[in-house]
Amino acid sequence: MDDLSHTDAGTPPRVTIVTVTMNNAYGLAQTIESVSQQRYENLQYVVVDGGSVDGSLELAQSKKSEIDKWISEPDCGIYHAMNKALILADGEWLIFLNAGDIFAFPDALSRAISCVDNSVDVVYSDWIYRESGKQIKASFERMIVRHQSVMYRKELHRLFGTYVVGPRVTISDFIFFLSLSNRNWAYCSQPISICEQTGISANPAHFYQRMATEFIFGRRTRLEIAAILVIHPIYRWFKKYILFRH
Repeated sequence: MDDLSHTDAGTPPRVTIVTVTMNNAYGLAQTIESVSQQRYENLQYVVVDGGSVDGSLELAQSKKSEIDKWISEPDCGIYHAMNKALILADGEWLIFLNAGDIFAFPDALSRAISCVDNSVDVVYSDWIYRESGKQIKASFERMIVRHQSVMYRKELHRLFGTYVVGPRVTISDFIFFLSLSNRNWAYCSQPISICEQTGISANPAHFYQRMATEFIFGRRTRLEIAAILVIHPIYRWFKKYILFRH
């Protein structure tokens, strides 16, 4: 295992919370409020705005006592913005909450950090969908994780690179997490985040990108991919027209 830096014994690890946002002042306000309610004592809060014109900048200015660093400038999408945040982050640990996402509990970070020892590189947990209140079970083995409920060492980016940026790429976080699959992951039994069920991951193109990535990483065979691609449209139809009616 590569040698990663660790915080001195007795000093709570520094955690950087990052919010990437674009024209979502309402959601940003919710996230800022949630971060301010965290009981963890050693955190940094970074906001990266893509050049909003909906009042987000005025909101950030009014909440500057609760935000450690923030920038507002055009970017090339969410992953470009996330990479900008890596430069601003001074924490040993990182977690990304998009505008509108919130922590599930005031002690979410404290509970997550309690899972950390010198051998742990990534902490992950279940998450809760805001719309339904349903708790989604995370799985490291199946790489069913949500970045809002994944906290990891910033140093891992030095070893595995930053997030992939490209036109219509929606799975850069999934690619990064797959790259970390040989590191030590620790499961936190308490959900870390509450997030929206919609978003870029709900786009059908996201599913196809995921299948291609799983094939490239050797997690699925050609036969498995072919079977999934046949079944998936049927599943989506059933979910939309049958399950959602009940």
